[in-house]
Order: sequence, then structure tokens, then C-alpha cells
Amino acid sequence: MAGDLRALLLKPTAQSPGATALPTVPLSADSGLSLLPLTDETMANVMSAGPEDSCVDGFYELRTGVAEWARRRFHFGDVAYVHMEFFGGHGFHAAMAWRAGSVAWGPSFTETTAGEAEPHYTVTPAIRDMAINALLRWWGIQPTGQDDEFAAAGVDRHRSTKAWSRSCGPRPLDR
Repeated sequence: MAGDLRALLLKPTAQSPGATALPTVPLSADSGLSLLPLTDETMANVMSAGPEDSCVDGFYELRTGVAEWARRRFHFGDVAYVHMEFFGGHGFHAAMAWRAGSVAWGPSFTETTAGEAEPHYTVTPAIRDMAINALLRWWGIQPTGQDDEFAAAGVDRHRSTKAWSRSCGPRPLDR
């Protein structure tokens, strides 16, 4: 199976202000998370980030404009960047999270087999230990009754950024 996802995960806190309209998709009710697909349109219109922005060290696709936007959104709660690419059971994850305006988790770079990504990616054959699963576990997501945290949170609903973007519209972020 193939998958290609670039997104921000948003985890509002009890102290988060009222709802804010962003093109997000709520994930599983138990997770309390929303997913913001990082399409070119979203990056340009919501974050004022573009292809001319440089990438954050270590990441293939995380642009500095997106990272800065995510860092400044601490009043929403935690914000995490996730990037996943898989084909035929092999691939990589990259993830990082911000809390209160600072990096609070990561960055983490994992791949299923050597050579799937750059040398700074750690080979992690157990899917449970891939970067996005580890991030979700840090947020308290448990894989109860599911294969892993990715499935428990509902991130497995779609396999691509494009598919996620078709599922969303401007919606308030629930607390």
C-alpha cells in the first residue's frame, strides 16, 4: 500500500481560546485531535508559506514558514508536523511538536529499512516505534483495539494529503 501525508496535527488544551476556523478534519473522538492537511493552497493562504521558503534542517518538506506558523499557534494547544511516505510496506516518518511556542517533542526521523531516507533517519522495523506513532504515544494516544497509535487516532482514515484535503473545510477546532 502507498501513502504520502504531510499535515499538522492540532491538540487543543482546556485553556485554548474559542474555536478558530481552519480547514481541518477531526480525528477519532477519543484522540481530541484535528488534522490540517498541508496542501500548497493551505500553506500559501493560511500560513503565507511558499516553495521559496527553505526546509527546516533534517526535514524533506517542512518549510520554515510552516514551522514558524505552527510555533506561533501555541494558544490553540499543541501543534505537530507529521510527514509519512510509504510504498509496499516500506517508508519513513518524520515528526516534531510545539508546545507554548517551543519545540516540545522531536524532531524524530524513522524509516522501516535502511536506504528509504537520508542517513539521519533511524531504522525502526517495528511500526509501533515509527516517529508518528511515538509522537501520538507522547500525547497519550493508546492503540487499544487498534494496530497502533496511528490507527487509534484515526490518521489511517486516508493515505494521502490530497485525500485528507477533500475531507475538510473551514471548521472550528473543538476543544
